[in-house]
Amino acid sequence: MALRSQDRGPWLVLAVLALLVGVLGVLQYRWTRELGRAAAERRQAELERAARRFASALERELGQVAFAFFPDAGPPTSDRRAYLVERLDAWQERDNAGLVNGLLLATRASDGHFVLEQARRGDDAFHEIPWPQELRPLGQRLAEHAGEPGRGFPIRPGAVLQNPLGLVLPLFGAPEPQGPGAGRRLSIDGVVVARLDEAYLRDRLLPRLAEAHFGPAASGPFVVAILRRADRSVFYASEPDALGGDKRSGDVELALPARRGAGPAADERELGPPARSAESARLPHRPPEDQSPWLLVARHRGGSFEATVAAVERRNLAAGFLVLALLGATALVLVTSAQRLRRLARQQIEFVAGVTHELNTPLAAIRSAGQNLSAGIVTDAAQVRRYGDLIEKEGSRLTALVSQVLDFAGIESGQRAYASEPLSLATLVDDVLRDYRLVLEQSGITLERELAPDLPGLRGDAPALRRAIANLVSNAAKFAASGRWIGVRATARPDRSTVVLRVEDHGPGIPREERERVFEPFYRGPASGRNDAPGSGLGLSLVRHVVRAHGGSVRVEPREGGGTAFVVELPTAEASPA
Repeated sequence: MALRSQDRGPWLVLAVLALLVGVLGVLQYRWTRELGRAAAERRQAELERAARRFASALERELGQVAFAFFPDAGPPTSDRRAYLVERLDAWQERDNAGLVNGLLLATRASDGHFVLEQARRGDDAFHEIPWPQELRPLGQRLAEHAGEPGRGFPIRPGAVLQNPLGLVLPLFGAPEPQGPGAGRRLSIDGVVVARLDEAYLRDRLLPRLAEAHFGPAASGPFVVAILRRADRSVFYASEPDALGGDKRSGDVELALPARRGAGPAADERELGPPARSAESARLPHRPPEDQSPWLLVARHRGGSFEATVAAVERRNLAAGFLVLALLGATALVLVTSAQRLRRLARQQIEFVAGVTHELNTPLAAIRSAGQNLSAGIVTDAAQVRRYGDLIEKEGSRLTALVSQVLDFAGIESGQRAYASEPLSLATLVDDVLRDYRLVLEQSGITLERELAPDLPGLRGDAPALRRAIANLVSNAAKFAASGRWIGVRATARPDRSTVVLRVEDHGPGIPREERERVFEPFYRGPASGRNDAPGSGLGLSLVRHVVRAHGGSVRVEPREGGGTAFVVELPTAEASPA
């Protein structure tokens, strides 16, 4: 059935709103992706800044070591030994005393080869030791450059040896003349290696710096690890899964310590995700001792940079589409509510028209009969009695209609209270059937009554239940006239907790889609219009209110062989509280 023009308006508005919500959804998707990408890039930049600050802080710590143990050029080697031992003793008074656990001193002997000496914490002098296997390449390079001041220092000053872990400092000799007008150049007498305590570095210094620049290890936005650059094995990790398994990669990689004096360009080459940091890893021309021994690997706690972008996008999209869904649902609820209110208003108008018609019919009959009696037109005793019966009948009909309207008004206002007293369903049914017997006989409707003899008692409001049963019988009489049959049956459940009342007919039946709507106030189905059946559309609504108020239920079922069955279930007095 086509919608009325006044009913199409809200749905057209809803369609326009749905289109606008769709457009907003597309725009929201695009904006959210851009915002998510920008937010993730900001976090990536923040991670890179944190990595640079971390590297700078580590540089400062190592710079303090270099400053503390860098000897002056020129003094004899013996004086330098005393100076270094004195500096080692003074270092033990510092807050970071555990960072240095001893010194190695490589000096050139008179025969040109280099001697290796060692002083540990608590020693008062240096003691000669044999060159360990891992330091022999250093000794060879020193020997190759000995006595050639023009070639410079063979190792970058301040470089960190990987094995043993230490900071390399040059030991300069007295300036040597280089010829007329060439000035003087410093000669290389050896090196000092400030040995770093690996356990202190890994367990105390690096965790402190990581927490200061990347946040708390357990809850910070980033996780960090430091790898040995030679084999990318883990030297330090802020948490066990800092590298996300065995990939040994992150969103930022930075060589530690950075090459001092290389300038910003070197920092840019050394910093970045794995794709950008490949250049910093390819340095074959640099000797092993001159490489940065560690690699800082940091990533976002939520995963890689791409995973962070995706997570931000998903979160923003979910929030945006939830808002759009709420807007759409609100618009739908408003339109459907408006349609429901329009239907209710239309039903109320139809109710007023129906009630007016129902009131006019008995009032017209009563008025006509009264006029005939008062004018003396009717004088025969039999006719007077017939007119009196008509007035009584129409008055009763008028009273029933008014009572029904008042009952509905009381139910809707919530002021209707029901009594709770013992009663018999069979007695209520018989009272209703006795009242309707004459109406059914005049309509040619056969009544079939089947009430179980041992029905358990009920508790409730007898007048209210009587009117509910009367409404069911009256409804069946209106719409089952073509079937000429009504059946009223009552039985009890086997456990005697519920009584089941069925009011059946051989009428046209009720379509499945209308079986719930017939209980709505003011609703009158299409059959009412076809049969021109009188009524206000309140009877079945009152039945449901009364039955539910007594703890029961009512439903519509198709009857086998055609017709309709209204099924009422009520709890018995045995199952209901007193």
